[in-house]
Amino acid sequence: MKKHILPLVLIGASIILWLVSFAQLPAEMPIHWNMSGEVDGYASRFNAMLFSIGGMILIYALLVFIPRMDPKKENYKYFSKGYSIIQISTLLLFFVINILVLSAGLGFHVNTSLVIHIAIGVLFILIGNYMPQIKPNYFTGIKTPWTLNDENNWKQTHRFGGKTFIVGGILFIASIFLPHSFAETVALPVILVIILSPIAYSYFLFRKNGINIGK
Repeated sequence: MKKHILPLVLIGASIILWLVSFAQLPAEMPIHWNMSGEVDGYASRFNAMLFSIGGMILIYALLVFIPRMDPKKENYKYFSKGYSIIQISTLLLFFVINILVLSAGLGFHVNTSLVIHIAIGVLFILIGNYMPQIKPNYFTGIKTPWTLNDENNWKQTHRFGGKTFIVGGILFIASIFLPHSFAETVALPVILVIILSPIAYSYFLFRKNGINIGK
């Protein structure tokens, strides 16, 4: 039960902040920014509140019920701490987004690009730090035909993936010191490398070690 306290506090705090601020929000308010920090999406204040709070609740519900639906659910107890950290970190990112949306609606000037780059970078670093602890399952981690069918491939791929996530997170945070246009340009390639390189590494291990699918 203790592992649910902080996630529920974050969701509760978001609900309270929205309810307290609702009457002061404009009829239409920004809800989305591009990588340059420019507003490119608006919604009514009610829909903004609904999507922001609803998004947190949906993510939390998914993260709670995923282990129960997984055929390999017994493995989650071996990385329960790491899974809880990933769960809390993800909700913290959504909480930060809630604060950004509310701040913009209330007329405060916030460098959204700076905040989002730091928040995503920290999330990648935290996930990368705990990724090597993740045991084989069907929902969390780097799931390829080669990791799912060979425990050694899974273990080595997640060690490698942990390093790429940490390096990617550091690069994301470091990008705030680069010229804005350049930081915007490198953001997507960094994300793609973080996601695709562990998949490629898993296939490399498969080719190198001759792992048989279905083993």
